[in-house]
Amino acid sequence: MEAAPQFVVESPDVVYSPEAIEAQYEYRTTRVSREGGVLKVRPTSTRFTFRTARQVPRLGVMLVGWGGNNGSTLTAAVLANRLRLSWPTRAGRQEANYYGSLTQAGTVNLGLDAEGQEVFVPFSALLPMVSPNDLVFDVGADPQGHPRLPIQRRAG
Repeated sequence: MEAAPQFVVESPDVVYSPEAIEAQYEYRTTRVSREGGVLKVRPTSTRFTFRTARQVPRLGVMLVGWGGNNGSTLTAAVLANRLRLSWPTRAGRQEANYYGSLTQAGTVNLGLDAEGQEVFVPFSALLPMVSPNDLVFDVGADPQGHPRLPIQRRAG
């Protein structure tokens, strides 16, 4: 996978340390009450602190009932991308990709640059997150009691 461009938020509400990114956020809304046939609107706000660890941990995925469509498809997609598999098609060579994955193929508009052009970054660059290629799979027990090896063969 291609490395995402790094960016830093310069704001008094965001603090970077080697261990974490900490952001202060003020959620503003209104409270509406009825008083004698009059609607009174009062602004309210709640302050939140979000702390995100910068060290991305290992992430394990336990699949129960791996013989079904979802578990075997997820596993195949991750393995195909991890191994950089490709195959011939009528239209030419096709390579495994994460198109359709919001975190891997999606982009986010950060704003405008000095020339007024929109600047986009990959969704995966917003915060530290596990790459799908780094997932560790643990194929759990099949609820129907089928042994794993025949399920794996049947799934292809």
